[in-house]
Amino acid sequence: MSISEIIIWTAVFILATGFITVITTAVLMRRAKNHPVDEPKQTSKEDDWDKDSWAHDDWKKGNWDDK
Repeated sequence: MSISEIIIWTAVFILATGFITVITTAVLMRRAKNHPVDEPKQTSKEDDWDKDSWAHDDWKKGNWDDK
Protein backbone atom coordinates (compact mmCIF):
# COMPACT_ATOMS: atom_id res chain seq x y z
CA MET A 1 0.00 0.00 0.00
CA SER A 2 1.35 3.35 -0.90
CA ILE A 3 1.24 6.51 1.19
CA SER A 4 -1.45 8.06 -1.01
CA GLU A 5 -3.75 5.03 -0.53
CA ILE A 6 -3.29 5.19 3.23
CA ILE A 7 -4.15 8.89 3.24
CA ILE A 8 -7.24 8.30 1.06
CA TRP A 9 -8.54 5.45 3.24
CA THR A 10 -7.88 7.48 6.38
CA ALA A 11 -9.92 10.35 4.95
CA VAL A 12 -12.71 7.95 3.94
CA PHE A 13 -12.75 6.47 7.44
CA ILE A 14 -12.89 9.92 9.06
CA LEU A 15 -15.72 11.05 6.76
CA ALA A 16 -17.69 7.83 7.33
CA THR A 17 -17.28 8.12 11.11
CA GLY A 18 -18.44 11.73 11.04
CA PHE A 19 -21.45 10.84 8.90
CA ILE A 20 -22.48 8.02 11.25
CA THR A 21 -22.05 10.35 14.25
CA VAL A 22 -24.27 13.04 12.70
CA ILE A 23 -27.01 10.57 11.75
CA THR A 24 -26.96 8.89 15.16
CA THR A 25 -27.12 12.25 16.94
CA ALA A 26 -30.06 13.36 14.79
CA VAL A 27 -31.98 10.15 15.52
CA LEU A 28 -31.33 10.36 19.26
CA MET A 29 -32.29 14.05 19.39
CA ARG A 30 -35.55 13.31 17.58
CA ARG A 31 -36.34 10.51 20.03
CA ALA A 32 -35.55 12.76 22.97
CA LYS A 33 -37.77 15.51 21.56
CA ASN A 34 -40.72 13.13 21.14
CA HIS A 35 -40.26 11.45 24.52
CA PRO A 36 -42.66 12.69 27.24
CA VAL A 37 -41.05 14.60 30.06
CA ASP A 38 -41.52 13.09 33.50
CA GLU A 39 -42.55 15.48 36.22
CA PRO A 40 -40.43 15.43 39.37
CA LYS A 41 -42.00 13.25 42.05
CA GLN A 42 -41.09 15.55 44.91
CA THR A 43 -43.22 18.64 44.44
CA SER A 44 -43.02 19.97 47.98
CA LYS A 45 -40.08 22.06 49.12
CA GLU A 46 -39.17 19.62 51.87
CA ASP A 47 -35.58 18.61 51.90
CA ASP A 48 -34.27 15.11 52.58
CA TRP A 49 -32.78 16.53 55.76
CA ASP A 50 -36.29 16.94 57.18
CA LYS A 51 -37.13 13.30 56.51
CA ASP A 52 -34.13 11.61 58.09
CA SER A 53 -34.10 9.98 61.51
CA TRP A 54 -31.54 12.32 63.05
CA ALA A 55 -32.57 15.37 65.01
CA HIS A 56 -31.30 18.66 63.66
CA ASP A 57 -29.65 19.55 66.95
CA ASP A 58 -28.35 16.04 67.66
CA TRP A 59 -24.77 17.28 67.61
CA LYS A 60 -25.60 19.51 70.61
CA LYS A 61 -26.96 16.65 72.73
CA GLY A 62 -23.93 14.40 72.67
CA ASN A 63 -20.66 15.19 74.37
CA TRP A 64 -18.69 14.94 71.16
CA ASP A 65 -15.96 17.27 72.41
CA ASP A 66 -15.30 15.30 75.62
CA LYS A 67 -13.70 12.10 74.37
